[in-house]
Amino acid sequence: MIYNIFYNSTKDISWCTDGDVSDAVKTAQADLGLSFVALDLAQIPECDKYYINSDEDGVVAYSSFSLSFSATSIALDGTVTITGCPAGTEIFMDNVSQGTYSSGTLTLTGSMAGSFALTFKKDKYYDAGQQITVTRYA
Repeated sequence: MIYNIFYNSTKDISWCTDGDVSDAVKTAQADLGLSFVALDLAQIPECDKYYINSDEDGVVAYSSFSLSFSATSIALDGTVTITGCPAGTEIFMDNVSQGTYSSGTLTLTGSMAGSFALTFKKDKYYDAGQQITVTRYA
């Protein structure tokens, strides 16, 4: 089936349809900064799960993180080592950005007791999360 897909400059799909799209609609969407492509696909691509490939002739599914945690519960001053984090990932702790990961091993030290929600975000990836608990005693 042919799907008419409108997408932005970063190739994220804004909207798509299997219905006819007039030249007036294409022009109006172009005026909003959206590009257009008509693709023969097996099913309509979900906007938050696919993006347009670099050749602009197909769709690509978002990636999933393959994170590995050495522990999810540690004692105060203990550490958690995280592997599998791709460069360019923004890391949040309790919804506050802690910066963008560049390379190497990611090690967190439990400096205060509590339960902390880690979230990992990267363009063209599904968000990933992990709860880390830091206790006063081992």
